[in-house]
Amino acid sequence: MNALRLIPCVCLLWLCGCQSQEQKIAAIDLPLVIERLDNDLLRLRDDTACHALPSLREKYGTFFEYYNTGIIHVGESQSALYCDILQRFLRHPIVDSAYRKVHEVYSDDRPLIDELTDAFRHFTFYFPHASIPNIYTYVSGFNESLMLTDSAVGIGLDQFLGNDWPLYTQLGKAAYLRYNMRPERITPACLQAWLTGEYPEPSGGESNLLSQLIYEGKILYILRQCIPRKPLEDILGFRPEQLQWCIDNERQLWQYLIEEKLLFVTTPFIIQKYTGDAPFTAGVSQESPGRAVNWIGYRLVSRYMKQSKCSLPELMQMHNAQQLLKEARYSP
Repeated sequence: MNALRLIPCVCLLWLCGCQSQEQKIAAIDLPLVIERLDNDLLRLRDDTACHALPSLREKYGTFFEYYNTGIIHVGESQSALYCDILQRFLRHPIVDSAYRKVHEVYSDDRPLIDELTDAFRHFTFYFPHASIPNIYTYVSGFNESLMLTDSAVGIGLDQFLGNDWPLYTQLGKAAYLRYNMRPERITPACLQAWLTGEYPEPSGGESNLLSQLIYEGKILYILRQCIPRKPLEDILGFRPEQLQWCIDNERQLWQYLIEEKLLFVTTPFIIQKYTGDAPFTAGVSQESPGRAVNWIGYRLVSRYMKQSKCSLPELMQMHNAQQLLKEARYSP
């Protein structure tokens, strides 16, 4: 009887502990601001003298030049031809359609700011010594979804306008890629980009499929901790039925990797084949998602964290994939 009475108390203490952590995270002062380069750039569209150009250079700094040369490829803003080339880009019918849709979907960017702020508050809680990026948005002309610098993450909003937007199909975007061109994917994609910049894949050792799927699993595990209220399938970039396939077939997928002796292959093409975007995981099932082995990495890392109880920064400093596999005692 006494043991039964203890159960509600233990549950209450656990709940209070969770609430206390979330309260600490919510109290973190993080005035995240999204700078809308996409909106500001339109001031140059019909201004033949480009009067706003100096203020844009000052506001966006080196990111402005990265955008000009690396994303929309119009050249440096100091070029005498810059304004003319930029205005032709902004007036292009496809780019104009993108701007109109961006304004429709993101005229109110408060929900996006709130979600990114919550994610980076969690990130700051778990990584108190890490830096937080500036966040810039732009229209890429359907080039780059994200741009990472040492101090910023740029988000190409025209790549997140909803997977049912007809122009994506007209541009020839494959269905498996279109699915993740949704507003729901911005926060996971943004934080993932920053994480991979802060914690790049270790160099110097031999890279194989095991080390790659564990690295991807670490990133996904951290995303899950930092974005706890978002459905897991949105963090993974899977359709709900694809996530269910992974749950139902975890054991079979792990056995496939072992039986086919894939874990220690070092050929970059094969590693990319299993960890990169694809309509499905080759050799497994057409019902599976591409990157299904990254789900195995996520599950393996989750198991390791239960066993080791290490911190997230310590997890990212654990570079021995075989040791992590051994200590995880992963057996789906």
